[in-house]
Amino acid sequence: MESIDEHGSIAMAAEELDMSYKFVWDYLGRMKQRLRRPLITTHRGGTRNTKRKGGGGTTLTPIARMLLRDFKSTEALVHRTLSQRSLRTIENRITKKS
Repeated sequence: MESIDEHGSIAMAAEELDMSYKFVWDYLGRMKQRLRRPLITTHRGGTRNTKRKGGGGTTLTPIARMLLRDFKSTEALVHRTLSQRSLRTIENRITKKS
């Protein structure tokens, strides 16, 4: 979702992530079914609603933006927790060797 938001395009996001367009499109469809809400809004043609010239575009819905924000927050918490545990593990090993 972050890549879609950045590029305004499913195709460009799929390319950046080295995934097929169909895989990303199907994944978004499965998420829509599970959440019973769409994660994206697509726009055909023109340049008004896209970051790219000459084509359509894709934007995240408010629920997708909320999920992305919450995911990033959770990911940061996990990284901090793992870093603290790693530091404690190293400190414990040093203390045991002393």
